[in-house]
Amino acid sequence: MKKKPLNFIVVIILTSIAAGLVFAANNTEPFQNNKFYDFPLEIGDWKGREIAMSDYVYQGIETQYLFLRNYYSPRYNTPVNLSIVWFDDTNIAFHAPEACLGGVGNTVKEKTTTNMNINGQNLEIGKLIVGLNNQQQQMVLYYFDVDGYITTSQTDIRLHVLKKRLLLKRASASFIRIMAPITNDQDVDMDMMKDFLLDLNPIIPEYTYTDNIINLK
Repeated sequence: MKKKPLNFIVVIILTSIAAGLVFAANNTEPFQNNKFYDFPLEIGDWKGREIAMSDYVYQGIETQYLFLRNYYSPRYNTPVNLSIVWFDDTNIAFHAPEACLGGVGNTVKEKTTTNMNINGQNLEIGKLIVGLNNQQQQMVLYYFDVDGYITTSQTDIRLHVLKKRLLLKRASASFIRIMAPITNDQDVDMDMMKDFLLDLNPIIPEYTYTDNIINLK
């Protein structure tokens, strides 16, 4: 009988601690990513060109931290289009990749996944085939990256960020998407895109991971 009051007190203490952590997580100021726009235009033998975006794009995405670029390599005849969007942990507002592409007139023809070695991990990333009217179709590869935790699930992003916030750690998340025209041989197209990702992935942490952006002291 004596254990019941003790158990009740323990529940109250744990509930109070959890409530305090949730309050702290929900009352934190945003932090800036001053390194984001230093993301290099040269990645290995790939050379990038900025693609201008209208103000309504930034408003729709709900963050100032995004860019759109074409990267060219002398080894390939077509460029790879790269888009990176970054949010800090106070405003994780990613849109579904197919919704973003559909918003600019693309039709998603196929949605699957493919395996890719990213930073030494064999991971599953998203793959789309999209088309705009009768124009050439595009292959799309994408994933979300929460400080090294890689997923294609928006639910997983939020859960991982919440977990870090409850541990009183800051977090940030990025959406990485690459696109390229589909030619007569999709295997060759895929090899080109994976080749680009192999050059791209090692430099992403420096410009998007929380520990490299803010002073945690």
